[in-house]
Amino acid sequence: MTRLADSTAFKDPDRILSQHQAAVTLLQARLSSPSTPHLSWLDLACGRGQIIVSLNENLSAEARAKIDYWAYDVDQNSALETQKTAQQLGFRSLQTKVGDLADFNEVLPPETLFDFITLTNTVHEIEPVHLSSLFVKCILRLADTGTFFIYDMERIHPPELGAVPWSRDDVARLLRPLLDGLGATDYHPEVGRWNHKTCKGWNVQLQRQDLGVSYADAIANAEAAIHATRTLVFELLQRRLSECRAALENLTKYGAETAEEEEDKARLLFEFWALSRCGDQ
Repeated sequence: MTRLADSTAFKDPDRILSQHQAAVTLLQARLSSPSTPHLSWLDLACGRGQIIVSLNENLSAEARAKIDYWAYDVDQNSALETQKTAQQLGFRSLQTKVGDLADFNEVLPPETLFDFITLTNTVHEIEPVHLSSLFVKCILRLADTGTFFIYDMERIHPPELGAVPWSRDDVARLLRPLLDGLGATDYHPEVGRWNHKTCKGWNVQLQRQDLGVSYADAIANAEAAIHATRTLVFELLQRRLSECRAALENLTKYGAETAEEEEDKARLLFEFWALSRCGDQ
């Protein structure tokens, strides 16, 4: 599950992205509680550390001193850049790990659980065959009151070769067999859609305490949940591939008459390539 060649890790010290602001807002609430002496945070696919570049303005030194921060990324240079930024923030502890995203569970110490796991702007880069297992592994890494925060774009602008973005509605559908399979049949987390200037995004928070399933049962049910969700993943991909082919055939027949249709044609070509590759996995 290597990083896509077309992908770029955004970093701007003078700007905080809305998805990162949402994650930090959740952190503020957790760290403000007197019942939180410390908090372990796993920043999966941390990139160049954009989520923490403004943390000195969003969290006090006392709050940052409660955080055990774990940065994980497939790219060593990005992980080192995040580590350099993190070293200046006065965290309680700092760990930097490099490895394939699919292998994070094996790379991190097996006994370590996290109060907060973030996965932002990354789901479109994950090979669909690994998506359900990654989500389940993250859920199983949550502490009793842990939160798994996920955010990604419905469309990538500009398109990235090999990227498979998911819509808010498809994510909501995928979570159903995953949570049902784990035994959390009464848990229905909301999946939000957010309008931005150049794209739409989606997010969801999975709360460990709301699963209503013991660790032993969740572990026992994990493979069934992964299998059921993976089956639906490929059903959705086949549907999208069929719709993408039909749209491209229509453009082939009638052509792109507007700049918007021309842009849509480029997006569909990128998507067709990515979806076609998924059938080979």
